[in-house]
Amino acid sequence: MTALVSTEIIDQNNTAQVSKKALNTEGRNGGLKIGEKIKTMDLIYPLLLESSNDAAEIIAEHFGRDTFIKKMNQEAEKLKMSLTSYEDPSGLSSKNQSTVSDIFKLVGYLNQQKQNLLQITTKRSYSTKKHTWSNISQFTGENGYIGGKSGYTNEALQTVVSLFSLPLAEKGNRPIAIALLSSKDRYKDVENILKYLKKNIYYGGEADASTDWVKEKVGIPEIKDPDFVTLIFAGDIMLDRGVKNSVIKNFNGDYSALFEKLEILKKSDIAFANLEGTASDKGTDGKNLYSFHMDPSVIPALAGAGVDILSVANNHVGDWGASAFVDTLARLKENEILYTGGGNGSIEAETPIIIEKYGIKIGFLGFSDKGPDWMKATENQAGILLTSSPRFDEIIKKASAKVDYLVVSFHFGEEYQAKHNARQEYLAHKAIDGGAKIIIGTHPHVIEDTEVYKNGYIAYSLGNFIFDQSWSEPTMQGMLLNVKLNRDGSMTVKKDIIKLNSAFQSDKIIEGREEKVNFQKIKTN
Repeated sequence: MTALVSTEIIDQNNTAQVSKKALNTEGRNGGLKIGEKIKTMDLIYPLLLESSNDAAEIIAEHFGRDTFIKKMNQEAEKLKMSLTSYEDPSGLSSKNQSTVSDIFKLVGYLNQQKQNLLQITTKRSYSTKKHTWSNISQFTGENGYIGGKSGYTNEALQTVVSLFSLPLAEKGNRPIAIALLSSKDRYKDVENILKYLKKNIYYGGEADASTDWVKEKVGIPEIKDPDFVTLIFAGDIMLDRGVKNSVIKNFNGDYSALFEKLEILKKSDIAFANLEGTASDKGTDGKNLYSFHMDPSVIPALAGAGVDILSVANNHVGDWGASAFVDTLARLKENEILYTGGGNGSIEAETPIIIEKYGIKIGFLGFSDKGPDWMKATENQAGILLTSSPRFDEIIKKASAKVDYLVVSFHFGEEYQAKHNARQEYLAHKAIDGGAKIIIGTHPHVIEDTEVYKNGYIAYSLGNFIFDQSWSEPTMQGMLLNVKLNRDGSMTVKKDIIKLNSAFQSDKIIEGREEKVNFQKIKTN
C-alpha cells in the first residue's frame, strides 16, 4: 500500500532527504545514509525488493507522515478494504490490521491498474549510482511469477502475497493470487498451493470440460508431506575483496548475480553455508593479515538465493570488531536467515536452531576451532561458540535430545589440505558420540574426505562455496553436499561439485551419485 500511495500522490521525480528518525526505524535493509538525497521513484525499489522499513518512512516523511498514513487509509476505503487500517507506513505497528480478503482486493487492483509496481517485484535487483538493492523473494525467477511481496512481524509471522500466471485452461493462462498469513514456511506453503491448483483446478467452458486434458487433471486432491527432508550444505562464503571487485566490475554491484545458476538452493528444504566474516557498514578494521568486511547488500542477495541458515562461527567474524558482528546478526534476522554458532550472548549461541519439516526435527549447532578467542560469547557479550568451551559435550547432548537429527558445523582443520587431521577427527567423533548425526566442516578452503563414524556422517571440509582464491583449481571449487534425511532414520548423500568462473559465479555443477549411508554397526554387550 505504501508503494501504491506513493506513486499516486507524490511526483516520482521529487527528491527526498533521509532523516535520522527514518533510519532509526527497526530494520537495516536499504543501505541509506543520514542526509542522503534520493528520488522518491528510487525509494520504491528498496521498499519492494528488500522490504526496507527505512524507505517506507522516508517516503511518508517526504509527503508528511500523518497525511501520508491518512491517504493510505483513504486508499484502502476506496478499494473497499473494510477490515484494513494503517497506523504506520512500514507495517511494523501492531495496530495495523488487515485480512486475506482485503489483501486480495489490493492485489487485484494492482494487477489491473498498477502492473508497473508488480513488475518491479519480479526484478532480481535494481541499481543506482550509489546503491544496488537485491530482491529477497525466493519466488523471483519462478515460472509464471507475476509479482508480489513478503513480510514478517511478530504478530503475523511470515506473510506473503504472490501472483502467478497458471495454465489452468487448455489454452491460455489465468492470473492467480496467493495470500498467506502466519506461515512458518511461506515458500513451501505457496509451492504446495501451486501444485494443488495445477493438478485440480480448471477454468473453461462446458465444451472444454469433456476434453482429455481436463479428465487427466480431475481427481481427488492429495498433497502429502514427504517422508524425508532434503538439505544442501555449502562451504565458505566470502564476498569481499576480489569477489566484491568482480561484482562491481561485472554486475554493477549486484551480488545476486553470483547465484544466478544456483536454483538448487531453493529446491532444497534447507540450505546451509558458512558466512566467512561480517556483512555490515559498522565496525573498525582490526588490521588483520586478511580482514573481511562484506557489503550489507550481500545478505538480501543470500536470502533471495534461497539460503536458510548460516554458521557465523569462524575466525573472520571479529575482523571488524563486535559492532560489525552484532549488526550482521540483526541484518540476518531482518532478512529471515537463521544463524548458528553465535549470538548476542552465550545463551543464544549455545541454543540449537531447530527447523521442523514434515514432522522431522533438525537441529543445528556451530563451533569454531580457529577462534578468535576474544569473540567468545558470554552471558553479557555477543560472540561465537568455541570448541574450547568447557560445556562442549553438554551443549551437544542437550541439543541432540531435542531433535531427530542434529547437524554440527565445525570451522576447523588446516588450510589447503585434502585430508583431515587428527584434531578434526577427534572433534567430529566426539560430537557424534554426543548425539550428532551430521558433521559439516569448513575452513580448509579445499574439499576434504568424508567418513561414516558409528551412526553419523562426516564431511570434513566442503571447501569454498564462493571465495576469491582464484590462484588454484581446488580453491575455485567446492562440494555441495545434498542430504536426504528419512523419517525411518536412514540417510542418503550426493556429493555435487560446484566450479566457479573468473567472475566468481557458479560456472557449472558436476552432479554426484546419490548413495545410501551405511552406518557402522555398534557392538552392544
